[in-house]
Amino acid sequence: MTRVRTLAAFIIVIVAATAQASWYDDYDAGLAAARAGNWNTVVTKMTAAIKGNPTESNKARTYGAIFINYHPYYYRGVAYLNLGRYQQAVDDLERTSGPGPENLGMIGELMDRAKRQLAAASTPEPEPVRTEPVRPVVTQPVPAPVQPSVPQIDAALRQRAASALGTAKQRIQQAQQRRASSSPQYAQAMSIFTDATSRNANAKSNDDLNAVIALAGNASDLAELAMPPSAPTPGPSLTPTPSKPAIAADAVLDDYKRQLRRALENYFNGEFDDATRDFSALSKKLPDNGWIWAFLGASQYSQYAFEADESYRAAALKSFRNAKRLRSWKGGLPEKYFSKRIRRAFEREG
Repeated sequence: MTRVRTLAAFIIVIVAATAQASWYDDYDAGLAAARAGNWNTVVTKMTAAIKGNPTESNKARTYGAIFINYHPYYYRGVAYLNLGRYQQAVDDLERTSGPGPENLGMIGELMDRAKRQLAAASTPEPEPVRTEPVRPVVTQPVPAPVQPSVPQIDAALRQRAASALGTAKQRIQQAQQRRASSSPQYAQAMSIFTDATSRNANAKSNDDLNAVIALAGNASDLAELAMPPSAPTPGPSLTPTPSKPAIAADAVLDDYKRQLRRALENYFNGEFDDATRDFSALSKKLPDNGWIWAFLGASQYSQYAFEADESYRAAALKSFRNAKRLRSWKGGLPEKYFSKRIRRAFEREG
């Protein structure tokens, strides 16, 4: 009997959690309908989202450490306006604090339009007035004022930005599943992802969307590098006494080991400027080591991903070519050390 009650309680908790989490799914569906102009669906989905979470926020928490730009009243108000339900549009536009990820117009302009339509619908048409014909006055046409051009946003580019953010979100969730949320790479990925989401919501040009795509790619790479804490080191074991050549080799390479460890720590902690400096110094001391050149190229390519400076990319490709010249990489760079973007650059461009 106790086991049955425990199972029933567990099912209730799961159902409650699912119901609680469904509001942001409705919000995502409403956004997709808004992009397609399906206004009845927008009203339905945003109303469902509001029932689950009536509070708008630029950083509404969904689950875990995932936040979204949440403004359901804005989209429902725009939908009411397009459906001719002007009073409901005015009510929602007065409640909202701003647009969400899709900017469908300034709140003030949308509000004025709704109020004008509402006033026109409630004002009776005036009685026709008889007037004497008036001789037309010939005037010179006045040229219309030149309106400043408004930058157009490419719809395909906006879709690419949304896809890049979706990929980054998936990578972050995968890092959470492998219990890597305490790693510095995960923290950096979350910070960059939050910045990219905010920039996407306020994007006014194609340049803004390109910046969002670059940031989302960086967040994906860092999340992919995030790993859980390492297992505790096992206790001492009996090992054979090293030979004199081995001891001498360790003494000779001791300085290189310390430098290499520092370089690798900087790389895996996302300190790519410091990692590039350290691996560059090591490449001068160990010029025939393919691993050194591979990690140097990965550090330089990561700098290129953050800074979008072609000089970093050119330096990375040169390092990758040195790595291939010195070593045969069966299957490419190891997945556990290098992100998918780095491995792809190594194979295609190195």
